[in-house]
Amino acid sequence: MTKKSIAIVCNILRPVIGVSAITLLTVLAGVEVRAAEWRIEPALRVAAEFDDNADLSIFTDEEQDISGYVADVSARFAYTSPVTSFFATPRFVSRNYGEEDFDSDDQFLRANFRRDFRSSMFGIGFNYGRELARTGERADAADLEVEDPDDIPVDDSGRVFIRGRRERIEVAPRYSFSLSEKSSLGIGVRHTDTSYDEELSGILNDYTDTSSNLTYRRAWSSRNTAIVMGTYREYESDCPTCFDKSTGYGLSFGYESRLSETTTLSAVVGAENTELESGIEEVNPIVNVSLSRRMKTINLFAQYRRVISGGGGGSLASRDIINLNFRRQLNDRMTAGLGVRAYSTNALKEGPVTFDERDYVQLRALFIWKLNETVSFDVEYRYTIINRERLGESANSNNVLLWLSWRPIPIVRSR
Repeated sequence: MTKKSIAIVCNILRPVIGVSAITLLTVLAGVEVRAAEWRIEPALRVAAEFDDNADLSIFTDEEQDISGYVADVSARFAYTSPVTSFFATPRFVSRNYGEEDFDSDDQFLRANFRRDFRSSMFGIGFNYGRELARTGERADAADLEVEDPDDIPVDDSGRVFIRGRRERIEVAPRYSFSLSEKSSLGIGVRHTDTSYDEELSGILNDYTDTSSNLTYRRAWSSRNTAIVMGTYREYESDCPTCFDKSTGYGLSFGYESRLSETTTLSAVVGAENTELESGIEEVNPIVNVSLSRRMKTINLFAQYRRVISGGGGGSLASRDIINLNFRRQLNDRMTAGLGVRAYSTNALKEGPVTFDERDYVQLRALFIWKLNETVSFDVEYRYTIINRERLGESANSNNVLLWLSWRPIPIVRSR
């Protein structure tokens, strides 16, 4: 890790560590002891992996057929009380294929803090990842369990045929307060800083992308809420042949409806104006429509988004994204699921050698067989297609993972 990266990590970790320390001191001081709970959920997973085109090469004679082993170790540390919640999940993934270009040790950390006051709320989310980005899109966000749809990444690595380590840091503070019994105002910021060990001008560039929003919500019934949102963003990359900086602002309107106790529908539609340093302006529609349904044995999530997002290509891009996740518990021991992530990307303004246009689809199937209360055997299959019409190229791959997962009974400490 470079000195610059270490400095970035330290600067961002300080507020997260500070918030965590305050939470811990509050618990130790005996405040909010009623119904307070610490919970630790460790997990150990090992897998055999097979992939017939590991880097999505468009040339048949250059396809990399790999097989090897994956070890995935994580632990979720969580604290909850009537007004405070906090969790941190460190994760370590080691991949060994006997191929130096593909072997990697990847590190991740996800954390979130939330504090509810009498008429307001403060929260901050944090995501860190340092990994070998094997292809332009790994699409791990197509996971079949979605806790928060806003956590599904909308950026990309800006490349397809290049391998290298990518470091990505995301910080997302938020604050909201009640204006009345029916209305509230919220402020949120999401800052992403991405860097690569190896850069290629116009194709692979370090970048920062910061977006902020001001959201007004008003409930017109117990089930329906109106939404008005204003947004602002700044994007900047190290690409010497691209425009150094882009800014944008937008306005959206929408609603959220609880169709039933298990089903929620949300729809937000608007437009965003993007300004490049050259003076060029472009207005694009933005959309976010999602449907989620959570039942005892069935989880369903469907989403369509049209966003303006940053990436390693050196410019902002418009992306049409579809996320579909379905998971069904067949019986006490068996669970099956299907997932789809698809998108179409178009650069708002390209540099001389940047090629951001691409269509991408990944289909995912999952089958889980619980051998006992803590051990399960999981089969995961992914079929990926990527097409770049401008270059007349396309590629596909088949990926299979056979997992043996151990999730011991969580450690719980209550007061």
